[in-house]
Amino acid sequence: MSSLRIALSVLRAGGVIAHHSDTVLGIACLPRAAHLTRMARIKMRTPSKPFLLLADSLTQLNGFVAEDFELQSLLTSNTKPTTYLVPASKHCPQILIGPSQHIAVRISQHPNVTSISNTLGAFASSSANLSGQKTVCHVAELRKQFGPELDYIYDSGKLGSGQSSRIIDLKTQEILRA
Repeated sequence: MSSLRIALSVLRAGGVIAHHSDTVLGIACLPRAAHLTRMARIKMRTPSKPFLLLADSLTQLNGFVAEDFELQSLLTSNTKPTTYLVPASKHCPQILIGPSQHIAVRISQHPNVTSISNTLGAFASSSANLSGQKTVCHVAELRKQFGPELDYIYDSGKLGSGQSSRIIDLKTQEILRA
């Protein structure tokens, strides 16, 4: 079975995987409350801190973003991966959005993101680190930091930029992280 098939199977079963993205190594699950709660526990972080929703198209964000919010500006070409805060749909799991009622979304064309999202749709992700620690940069560090807590490491070898994305509040255009 291919590594992608294993990753998809683990995610469908409610598991948490590690993956490469257009930025840093991440850990991911499907955007369901029980799975997100487990991911928060694995990262040893408070469940009130929101997660990122990764997708490869705007249509995959339907149902997560407030229906009246225009997302076309997400498609502007950016030279740096950019995460946008946008108003969340009233149907989003609270643990995905946190207390702000905004959801963090990023459209990515990284092969790992597209291979997962083409099959399963948008998925929740977070940098691969324990709360308050530096993000791990290598799969060996990932194994050391998380041990058996992760259900699978989807290691395609296609590394991202190694730097966190910038974060922009799409409604106000405020840059929250450069």
